[in-house]
Amino acid sequence: MGKAAEWVRNGLAVLAILMLGYWLGAGSAVKASSYSDNVEFQLTGVNETGSLLVYQPATKTVYVYRGVTVGNSALQCSVKFQMDKPGGVIHRLPCPLQSLNP
Repeated sequence: MGKAAEWVRNGLAVLAILMLGYWLGAGSAVKASSYSDNVEFQLTGVNETGSLLVYQPATKTVYVYRGVTVGNSALQCSVKFQMDKPGGVIHRLPCPLQSLNP
Protein backbone atom coordinates (compact mmCIF):
# COMPACT_ATOMS: atom_id res chain seq x y z
CA MET A 1 0.00 0.00 0.00
CA GLY A 2 2.90 2.35 0.75
CA LYS A 3 4.27 1.86 -2.78
CA ALA A 4 0.94 2.90 -4.36
CA ALA A 5 0.77 6.04 -2.22
CA GLU A 6 4.32 6.94 -3.27
CA TRP A 7 3.41 6.55 -6.96
CA VAL A 8 0.32 8.72 -6.54
CA ARG A 9 2.30 11.40 -4.66
CA ASN A 10 5.03 11.44 -7.34
CA GLY A 11 2.45 11.54 -10.12
CA LEU A 12 0.67 14.49 -8.52
CA ALA A 13 3.98 16.30 -8.05
CA VAL A 14 4.87 15.86 -11.74
CA LEU A 15 1.38 17.00 -12.77
CA ALA A 16 1.67 20.08 -10.56
CA ILE A 17 5.04 20.97 -12.10
CA LEU A 18 3.67 20.54 -15.64
CA MET A 19 0.65 22.71 -14.82
CA LEU A 20 2.87 25.41 -13.34
CA GLY A 21 5.12 25.37 -16.41
CA TYR A 22 2.13 25.62 -18.73
CA TRP A 23 0.63 28.45 -16.68
CA LEU A 24 3.89 30.44 -16.67
CA GLY A 25 4.60 29.90 -20.36
CA ALA A 26 1.13 29.76 -21.93
CA GLY A 27 0.86 31.94 -25.00
CA SER A 28 4.37 33.28 -24.81
CA ALA A 29 6.95 33.03 -27.52
CA VAL A 30 10.52 31.95 -27.01
CA LYS A 31 12.70 34.99 -27.55
CA ALA A 32 16.43 35.27 -27.83
CA SER A 33 19.03 37.40 -29.49
CA SER A 34 22.50 36.83 -30.76
CA TYR A 35 25.51 38.97 -30.00
CA SER A 36 27.04 38.92 -33.48
CA ASP A 37 25.90 41.16 -36.33
CA ASN A 38 23.19 42.68 -34.14
CA VAL A 39 20.57 40.13 -35.27
CA GLU A 40 17.59 39.22 -33.10
CA PHE A 41 15.27 36.24 -33.47
CA GLN A 42 12.03 34.91 -32.04
CA LEU A 43 10.61 31.39 -32.21
CA THR A 44 6.81 31.30 -32.08
CA GLY A 45 5.05 28.04 -31.33
CA VAL A 46 7.21 24.94 -31.14
CA ASN A 47 4.87 22.87 -33.33
CA GLU A 48 3.97 22.29 -37.01
CA THR A 49 2.79 25.86 -37.47
CA GLY A 50 5.69 27.51 -35.65
CA SER A 51 7.71 30.26 -37.27
CA LEU A 52 11.16 31.68 -36.76
CA LEU A 53 11.35 35.47 -37.07
CA VAL A 54 14.79 36.98 -37.64
CA TYR A 55 15.17 40.75 -37.29
CA GLN A 56 18.15 42.65 -38.65
CA PRO A 57 18.06 46.19 -37.22
CA ALA A 58 20.71 47.53 -39.60
CA THR A 59 18.42 46.95 -42.59
CA LYS A 60 15.11 47.23 -40.65
CA THR A 61 14.12 43.85 -42.07
CA VAL A 62 12.22 40.91 -40.53
CA TYR A 63 12.74 37.52 -42.18
CA VAL A 64 10.05 34.83 -41.66
CA TYR A 65 10.83 31.10 -41.72
CA ARG A 66 7.64 28.99 -41.54
CA GLY A 67 7.32 25.42 -40.26
CA VAL A 68 10.72 25.44 -38.58
CA THR A 69 10.16 22.28 -36.52
CA VAL A 70 8.98 19.96 -39.31
CA GLY A 71 10.31 18.74 -42.64
CA ASN A 72 13.72 19.40 -44.11
CA SER A 73 16.45 20.71 -41.82
CA ALA A 74 17.58 23.27 -44.43
CA LEU A 75 15.02 26.07 -44.28
CA GLN A 76 14.32 28.72 -46.88
CA CYS A 77 13.12 32.15 -45.84
CA SER A 78 9.41 32.42 -46.70
CA VAL A 79 8.95 36.17 -46.82
CA LYS A 80 10.63 39.31 -45.55
CA PHE A 81 9.21 42.59 -44.26
CA GLN A 82 11.01 45.90 -44.66
CA MET A 83 10.11 49.32 -43.33
CA ASP A 84 11.72 52.74 -43.43
CA LYS A 85 10.43 54.10 -40.13
CA PRO A 86 7.98 53.08 -37.39
CA GLY A 87 4.46 53.95 -38.47
CA GLY A 88 5.53 53.99 -42.11
CA VAL A 89 4.73 51.60 -44.91
CA ILE A 90 5.79 47.97 -44.42
CA HIS A 91 6.86 46.22 -47.61
CA ARG A 92 6.29 42.44 -47.83
CA LEU A 93 8.76 40.92 -50.27
CA PRO A 94 9.56 37.35 -51.28
CA CYS A 95 12.93 36.15 -50.04
CA PRO A 96 15.49 35.47 -52.76
CA LEU A 97 16.02 31.76 -53.46
CA GLN A 98 19.15 30.42 -51.86
CA SER A 99 21.31 27.45 -52.77
CA LEU A 100 21.15 24.51 -50.34
CA ASN A 101 24.82 23.74 -50.96
CA PRO A 102 27.05 25.06 -48.17
